[in-house]
Amino acid sequence: MNNIEDKYCIAVADYIREFLKDKDIDLADLAAAANIDRKQVYRLINKENVPLLSTVVRIALAAGLTINISDMQFDFNEYKKKNKILTATSKNKKD
Repeated sequence: MNNIEDKYCIAVADYIREFLKDKDIDLADLAAAANIDRKQVYRLINKENVPLLSTVVRIALAAGLTINISDMQFDFNEYKKKNKILTATSKNKKD
């Protein structure tokens, strides 16, 4: 299986991995608490696939964790530029 290359997903995976390590939480226990297959947690923290947002939310809730994007080292401007993400604007432009 190929490792993920998306920097945001990597940042999330690293954050969750460090949290589990710091709190000494077993991967299997977290998966059971989140009611998801332990393989999903394993694949996430080992950066083997891009998780669904719902999977990340379930893991965070089971860990008693709020993932605050500002806690992660991530350059959103670079990400937007590299991935050609624009800022949506209103159709109702006011002069």
